[in-house]
Amino acid sequence: MTATAVKPRRSQADRSAATRAKVIAAASDVLRAQGYSGATMHAIRDAAGMSLGAIQHQFPTKAKIMAAVAIEFSSYRIEVYADAIRRGRTPRESMENLIDANFEMVGRPEMAALLEIHLARRNDPDLDREVGPSTRRFDRRVRLWAYKILHAAGIQEAEVHRNLQLLNNAVTRGLTVEYIRNPNAPAIERSIRIWKTHLLELIFGD
Repeated sequence: MTATAVKPRRSQADRSAATRAKVIAAASDVLRAQGYSGATMHAIRDAAGMSLGAIQHQFPTKAKIMAAVAIEFSSYRIEVYADAIRRGRTPRESMENLIDANFEMVGRPEMAALLEIHLARRNDPDLDREVGPSTRRFDRRVRLWAYKILHAAGIQEAEVHRNLQLLNNAVTRGLTVEYIRNPNAPAIERSIRIWKTHLLELIFGD
């Protein structure tokens, strides 16, 4: 007789992590398909294929689910941006890589979901409280990276470059909206190249 292998039972922590991942993925899908107003707890429940009680055990409120969606994508972006900066051999290359990495996010479905969340924060105080802290941490991290690159290049005009970062954020969000409305990838890519050329000229002056 051969012994039947017994599959080890997953720990409670593993089961919780799997549930959270499934809910976050479902919420992101619903956000992209139906927008923030359509991403109800019941819609997320149906997309996740689990009970509302199981979801609420991990995420008592919709705002907490939305915060988890935002945090997961922000964590991914941080990894991508950090790698892009490390690959730069000069400050200009690091900045160029960072710009490229940022605009690679425009066509990602998670970016559309994140935009839905941020737009909804205006009229949802609970959502704003949940999402605000992680958003500010992400913005500070990226801003610090940009300042370090500029400092390495001998550029000290902090106020000017804060304004350029604000403009760059606006262009990123605007192109994300365009991608949602009319995903004409070649046109969006051309627009990104034009903006990148001007942005590098404004930063480095050549």
